[in-house]
Amino acid sequence: MSLQEALDRAEKLKRLSSSSNPHEAALAAMRLKSFDVNVARAARIDSSVADEESTDVDHPVEILDDVPEVPYETIGELEAHQPQGKAKVNWDELHFELLKIAARKGADALINVQLKGTVDQKILAATALKYLTPKEVLDIQQSKALEMEEKAYFEAQKERRDEASAPGL
Repeated sequence: MSLQEALDRAEKLKRLSSSSNPHEAALAAMRLKSFDVNVARAARIDSSVADEESTDVDHPVEILDDVPEVPYETIGELEAHQPQGKAKVNWDELHFELLKIAARKGADALINVQLKGTVDQKILAATALKYLTPKEVLDIQQSKALEMEEKAYFEAQKERRDEASAPGL
């Protein structure tokens, strides 16, 4: 990104932070706070690396009411804390911060978004999920295949022993 593009983006975020829409203004203020012109102007990375990094951070994170039906793995519990200097809780900022943390961790979705601890602690928490690709699902099934075969073998042996040692009628 050129210097002019970075400065234009910063100016746009400044304009949006004074918007009459409080949600839009809060989001723009958070983005402006974390926006660094020097980082935006940094030398461009190799395109394959840039594509890989952009998928980790720039993808949208879904917020789900229930556990999804697609295969997933749990990344862990994420928390967003309200800064100590603020007397009033801004839940939109906490929500935005939680989504930003989830995107950095590579999460695809969040479930169980809730207040954690006491109201004075001002902590918003959620469980982060990452969807499994078909290849990952196949790898898991193959790793468990040997286990399942052993279990079936031992069950068959047990059944044969039971039949052999059963009293006659």
